[in-house]
Amino acid sequence: MNKLFQGIMPALITPFDAQGRFKAASAEAIMKRELNQGVQGFYVNGATGEGLFLSEQTRRESAECAVETCKGRGKVIVHVGAVDAQQALRLARHAGETGCDAVSSLVPNYINQYTVDQILDYYRRLHEESGLPVLVYCTGLVGSAPYEFMKKAIQVPGLIGCKYTMFDYYSMHRITELNGGDINVINGPDEMLICGLTMGADGGIGSTYNLMPERFLALFKAFREGRYDDARLIQFGINKVIAVLLARGCIAAIKEVFNVMGYDAGCVAYPGKVFDAEESKALIAELREAGLEI
Repeated sequence: MNKLFQGIMPALITPFDAQGRFKAASAEAIMKRELNQGVQGFYVNGATGEGLFLSEQTRRESAECAVETCKGRGKVIVHVGAVDAQQALRLARHAGETGCDAVSSLVPNYINQYTVDQILDYYRRLHEESGLPVLVYCTGLVGSAPYEFMKKAIQVPGLIGCKYTMFDYYSMHRITELNGGDINVINGPDEMLICGLTMGADGGIGSTYNLMPERFLALFKAFREGRYDDARLIQFGINKVIAVLLARGCIAAIKEVFNVMGYDAGCVAYPGKVFDAEESKALIAELREAGLEI
C-alpha cells in the first residue's frame, strides 16, 4: 500500500539566526505545540522551511530534530531537493540513516532541461540512497502535464505519490486514480485544501498549518465526516488569515508571528523581509482582525 501519509502535516518553518545556524530548541517547541494540537507529522526543509537556502549541515540538523521530536507522535517527510543533485543524494542517505519516514524532492534544476527519463532516474536514486518511500514535490516545474508525468513516476520503485502544489484539480483527480488508486496524493495549496480533499487528496501539507493547525484539523475532520458545509466555512475563515499572510510575505510573516508568541523563530534567509516594530504591530493587528488568535 502506497497511502502512507494522511491528514494534516505542517510544512515546518526552520528557525535559524542571521548566520543560518539552526535553532533546535525553537523548532522542538513549535513542533510540540502542533503535535499537541493533533497534527499527523511534518514536511521538513521544503519551500516553507527554506531548505534550498540553507547549508547542508543546517538541513541535517533540522531533519534530526524533527525525527527526535516526533518519535511515536508523528511522521517526518524530509525534502532533500537541492541545486546540486549530489547534495540531494547525500541528504536522502542521511534521511534514511536518521529515521525519517519518507523523502521528497522538487525536480532537479530545471534550467538544464532534463528529460523525463533523467528526472525519473533521479527519483529512483533518492529511493536507493535513502531506502525510504519517495514523494515527488509536484509543482509547475514538472511542466503542463502533471498527470502524464506522474503516470510514469508511479512506476519508479519506491515512489509512492506526490505533494501536489498546483491548482489544476482536474489533473490531481486523474493522478489519484493511477495505480488502481494506490497512490499517495497530498494537497499543497493551503487556501484550497477543501478542493484537494474533494478531488481525492489523502490530506494536506501547508505553510499556514504552522499557525492554525487546529483549523486545518477541524476542516479535515469535518470533510471526512461528510459535513461539507462546515468544512467549506472553515476554509473560508482560514483564507481570510492567509490573505493577510500572503500580502505581508508569507514565510517571513509566519516567523514574525512565532517571534511575537515567544518561540524565537528567527528570520528568513537573506535578503528576505525583516519586520521592524511598527510593521510587526500592524501585521499582528491585521491577523487578529482576520480571526487569528494570537
